[in-house]
Order: sequence, then structure tokens, then C-alpha cells
Amino acid sequence: MLNKKITKIIPILLAFLLVNSLSSQRVEKDTVNNIYEPYQVRTKGEYEGGKKQLFQILSSNLEYPDQALKNDIQGKVIVKFVIEKNGTISNFEILKDVGYGCGEEIIRVLKKTQAKWNSAKIDNKRVRSYYILRVKFKIHKDHKLYIKDANN
Repeated sequence: MLNKKITKIIPILLAFLLVNSLSSQRVEKDTVNNIYEPYQVRTKGEYEGGKKQLFQILSSNLEYPDQALKNDIQGKVIVKFVIEKNGTISNFEILKDVGYGCGEEIIRVLKKTQAKWNSAKIDNKRVRSYYILRVKFKIHKDHKLYIKDANN
């Protein structure tokens, strides 16, 4: 009687282990090269010192492009890029730009922050993820650049 119960349970147990093994391999395989959106990860990728520190770096290193300044260009610039597993950033894409070199200037400064990013995580594994940065360019009366987080 006990042998019959065991012989019925063993195939079920083997099937469970096989399905569990395949699903864990799928998750591991999925996280190898996929690039995840911020809403898809448990821990979002971010700049090492947080958003406040990132905007301090941008503020102190961005130079208002001459043509943008001459043409009184102001507005929101949105840049999307990938935070790699090792904390570097790549695949820059300007989603919205006010023109005259403003988007390119943000990318130039972002490239100086290489290896200072914390990658996103799924199940405590580092994964590649997108990061969307929104920056508002504004010219002050003294012609100095003022930038701020366009989310606020």
C-alpha cells in the first residue's frame, strides 16, 4: 500500500521539480541581456548619490550651448539610457529636445558619471534597465544656466 502511494507521488514530485527548474532557468536566461523598464524591476537603477546628487553634478558641469543661449532656448529635455549591470551607462537616446545642442550637452555630462550608477535588481540579481532623465533648461537674468528635475 505504501509502495503504491510512493509510486504515485514520485512522478508528481519529479514533474514539480522539472517545472521549477525550468522556470528558474528561464528567469536566469531572461535577465542576461534583457533591458527592463523601471516598473519591471524590484530595485530601480539609480545614481550612486541619488537624484539630488545627480542634479548637483549636472548643474555644476552643464554648459548652456551658445546657440541655445543666443536664441533664448528653454524647456524640457528628456534623455533615456541604459544602466548596465556593472554600473556604467550606455545607449543614450534623446526622447524630447529643445534643440540647439541641449540634449547632447546632457549626454556629454552623463558620460562623465560612468561607473557611478547602481544597477537595477530582480530577485537580488543585477539586470540592465532603462533610466529616463527629465531636465528643465532655464536661463536666468544673469545668463547663467539653471536646471532642475523636470518631474517636479
